[in-house]
Amino acid sequence: MVKTKPTSKSWSTAKLFHVYFKEIRLPVCGLRFAWAVEGYKWVRVCIPFHDIKFKVRRSVWDKMDVQLTDATKWGAN
Repeated sequence: MVKTKPTSKSWSTAKLFHVYFKEIRLPVCGLRFAWAVEGYKWVRVCIPFHDIKFKVRRSVWDKMDVQLTDATKWGAN
């Protein structure tokens, strides 16, 4: 299963995470792979396969069940 990183320049530092999204206000829910760029106040998230992109406050992201994943293990670029 290939999880390609978004190609734009702003996503060059993105890392692949395995995240359980449980917040009702977010556009996705459940356990998913997500590319994310962690900033000081915000975390930009991209869900592969569906090309869903959104921002989450860093405080909400830190409360989520987030695990950093080895991107090469899952066939990601």
